[in-house]
Order: sequence, then C-alpha cells, then structure tokens
Amino acid sequence: MKFVLAPDSFKGTMSAARVASIMADAVHAVFPDAQCLEIPMADGGEGTTQSLVDALAGELRTAAVTDALGHSREAHFGWIPAERLAVVEIAQAAGIEHIAAADRDPRSATTRGVGQLLTHILDLEPARIIVGLGGSATNDGGWGMARELGVRVFDSQGESLADRPLELARAQRLDVSGLDPRWAAVEITLACDVNNPLTGPNGASAVFGPQKGLSETDVSIFDSALAVWGDLLDSHAQQAGVAHAPTQISKTPGAGAAGGLGAAFMALFGATPRRGVELVIDTVRLGEHLRNAHIVFTGEGSIDFQTKFGKTPWGVMRAAREQGIPTIAFAGNLGHGVEELHDAGFSAIVPTVRKVGTLADALANAEKSLFEAVRMTCRILATSVSESRHLTQQDCKEEKP
Repeated sequence: MKFVLAPDSFKGTMSAARVASIMADAVHAVFPDAQCLEIPMADGGEGTTQSLVDALAGELRTAAVTDALGHSREAHFGWIPAERLAVVEIAQAAGIEHIAAADRDPRSATTRGVGQLLTHILDLEPARIIVGLGGSATNDGGWGMARELGVRVFDSQGESLADRPLELARAQRLDVSGLDPRWAAVEITLACDVNNPLTGPNGASAVFGPQKGLSETDVSIFDSALAVWGDLLDSHAQQAGVAHAPTQISKTPGAGAAGGLGAAFMALFGATPRRGVELVIDTVRLGEHLRNAHIVFTGEGSIDFQTKFGKTPWGVMRAAREQGIPTIAFAGNLGHGVEELHDAGFSAIVPTVRKVGTLADALANAEKSLFEAVRMTCRILATSVSESRHLTQQDCKEEKP
C-alpha cells in the first residue's frame, strides 16, 4: 500500500516533519511493507518556512534585522538551493509576537526589518521568493520595507519622508529609481489568506489596526495616510505595467494583509497573492506525490469548522479527492462543527488524545498519543483489507464451475 502522509504541525508540540515521521512509524508497525511518502505541509502561516524546508530538502538560514520597533534580532528564512527558492515569514522581522502588548506602538512601528531580510536574500540570487504575510505589528503599508530597499517618497517641498507611517499623509511623489535592478528577475508570491483591501471599512487599519494598538480615532488617521500611499502605489503600478487591471492595487484583495504590506509587494514587485495552503500544495508538488496512493493521512493540532476555510487538512483532502483518494485527518483537539467536515469529504477525523487529563498532560504525551491513534487506525484498515481479500477469494471460488 502507498500512504501519503501530509500533515501540518501540531502547534506547540511537533513540527509537520515530526508528525509525518511518527505517522510513518505507526503505519509500518501495522503494514511493514507499506510505502510511506512524508510530505510536511503548512497553510502559509506560522511554520510554513520550516515545513517547506523539510519537504524540499532546504536549509534554515538567519539574517540580522531589526524588529518593528527597531530592536536587533535574528530572523530565520528558508533557502532551497536546488530551486533557488527563498521562503520568508514577515513576522520574523515585523511580528507582533516579538512586541509586548504594552509596548505596541503603530505610530512608530515599521517594516524596515522586512526590507533588511529581503536585501540579505537578494544576495543569494533567488529565482523565486514565497512570502508569508501575517502576524505583523505594523500598519505602515510596507513603507518601511520600501524605504529600506531604496524607494523614496517626497512631500510637496521636495523633502524625503521618514519611514513612519503617518508621514505618508504628506506624500506627493514616489521615486523607485533606488530599487536594486536585480528585483526585476525575482518572482515573488504572497501566501495570503485575507481579502482585505488597503483602505476603507474593510482595510488594514480598520480591521487589523485595533489589535496592533490603534484607537478608534487612530484608525481614520492611519486610513487617510495609507490612502495617499495607495494612490502613489497605484500610479506607479499602472505606469510600470504591473497593475492587476482593471482593479487598482490598493483595492485588490490581499493588499491590506500584514498592515498593508500586500499592497507594497504587489505594486513594487508585481507580487501575486495566493491562498496559503494552495501555494504550499503546488510548491511541494503534492499532486504528483498523490499518484497511485491508496490513502492520505493529514492533520494538525486542532480541527473544527474553520478548517474548511483554507487550513492544511482541508487543502490536502481536496487535492486527494481530485484523484479519488480517501483522506483521514488526525487532531489533538476536535472543535465545534467538526461533523461538517465528514460531510464535506473527509473519510474520518480521528482524535489523538486518549484519556481525560490536563492540557499539560496532552501536550507532554502528544507524540505517543499520535502514534497510537495512527496505529489503531491502520489496524482497522488492515482488517478491512483482509476482509476485502477474503471476500474476493470467496467470490472467485463460487464462480468456478
């Protein structure tokens, strides 16, 4: 039998690669001769870099950057030499998780560190970069990143603006002549699961700003500043021929991701936004690995009704269903609405927690519990296979004259 093992990480306990390895051990405990393809997966969010590095035999690298408030830190990114592919999570440089809640200050928070990280990557001469958008502490529309990469914005007096977001309210002219010409040869794809435009009631400031520290009054001020920035980006994109006509970049779904970083990536680099899990599926070539498979195992730490909105198990199941392959998902926690997923295409969703206990106990025993759950499922499959073979043999005997 051929098993394709394509899980996400179990947050806080196991990486996707570790989950796949444990699944393979459990499968071989029941089917010693089974072929197991271990394909670590992700959905474009946290853990995507590690999963793609594991799946594509890449390596983790580090770069010295500054965080959203200008403090030095080491940022990780993935590098897959065979494909000249870099994988970046912008949260490594501008993540909200690096900033204490009391210290969050969107008026000074900048994406400068993202530009520093990209500059480091550019020296590797990549052909492609996958950028995971999400988890930012910033609301600067990517202005800090752009300025770090050589872009300049001038006010009506011809003065160059600093890389603080509200400076953009005075912006009059955009100059991209300082961008390194090597960027023209790099294909950038954005792992982006939000549809928000740059500005407006569904824009970056209104929807994501409050969690980053924006007050109700701040939202309108930031939205106005980003609207000026958006107009400049739109004009540049149209002149450079990268606008996604007929829609303006600033109004394109995903432009508001990561505090407006999406808009800057699209307008300055012609970056293309894609659903995270779909991007990962294509990058690891999951469809090719699924050929001639008998069953697919996937999973992540928690599965509920939200899984169908683009989480890893959902994407894996849909890819398998296209080839007529059943999918079984494993999860440490089964939440509200999980039954909807059975009706939507999963053959089974199996909880891995085996006994009542504390959360600390469940996390401490996560690896053992996963192994036992997968092994139990394989024993059931083995019984089914054995009975199927027996019935087939009986049919053959009965058909003999």
